[in-house]
Amino acid sequence: MTHWTKVTIYLETKKPDEVEYVSHLLFEWGAKGTQLINVDGYMENKENLFGEIPLAPSLKEQDKRGLVLGFFEQDIEKDLFDSYLEDNLYFDYSWEKEPIEMENWQKNWMKNYRIQEISRFIKVVPVWDAYSPKYKDEKVIYLDPGVAFGTGDHPTTRLGAQALEMVMRGDEKVYDVGTGSGILALIAFALSAQKVVGYDLDPQAIAAAKQNLTYQKWQNMGYSDDFQPPISFHVNDLLRGVEEKVNIIMANILPHILLKLYQDAYQLLEKGGYLILGGILTEKAEQAIDSLSTDQWEIIQINYYKGWAGITAQKKE
Repeated sequence: MTHWTKVTIYLETKKPDEVEYVSHLLFEWGAKGTQLINVDGYMENKENLFGEIPLAPSLKEQDKRGLVLGFFEQDIEKDLFDSYLEDNLYFDYSWEKEPIEMENWQKNWMKNYRIQEISRFIKVVPVWDAYSPKYKDEKVIYLDPGVAFGTGDHPTTRLGAQALEMVMRGDEKVYDVGTGSGILALIAFALSAQKVVGYDLDPQAIAAAKQNLTYQKWQNMGYSDDFQPPISFHVNDLLRGVEEKVNIIMANILPHILLKLYQDAYQLLEKGGYLILGGILTEKAEQAIDSLSTDQWEIIQINYYKGWAGITAQKKE
């Protein structure tokens, strides 16, 4: 039996995008999983396989506060976590922590994870699923998403993947900052990148990304079984110490951390290179756009999806 820490965040809001943001913050702090309780409408965007009309919640249920639970392998230091939440949450909340015993948590979680269709061409498939590509041009990423943020079903991951589809033409060099499970890095290579490097401050995330790299079925992409892809993952603080120039830099991380990335990204991008930003709530999009220097960046596209924003900017010379 393993001892974990459960963090419970009590919310007055039940807006799906705000609840998703709280879950996102927990993963950024190192949660290995989250659970949502009493969040009206959160699952309404999921496919309804049986066609039934969902029942409206009772008044008693409506009065209950929404809960977001985060599960951590380590203890949570109260003062540091207090400051983290105060810096990042703009709506009312309270929180508490408690030690719990976890048994077969990931095994039970796996039962509920399904194939994610990111776009017409890209699918993210759990490594335990015996899926085979149905179309010649299908890009299939095999993933064990249980140990790091980035499963394919999060709106910010989808926005990032779709931005890559828009700007990539093949043979690009790509940096993925805050790579998590490595999903966007793997998608970039599937879209014919020449070289991909993923960075993350969390060593466990990098270990998970490296493991996910071993799950890919290169023969389905036309490579030999012993193919060694030009993809690597490294523990690093954003882009500090990185010197090689690339064509695309993507960063699916919190907005206040993005601010620390811009100057290094500008220096490391080739002429006309692209900066793809995610992890931004819709209501924070204008703030993120304003933080990009108009002398250095041209906004190419802004996409919105389920309460989140994705921004693609191009380097100016």
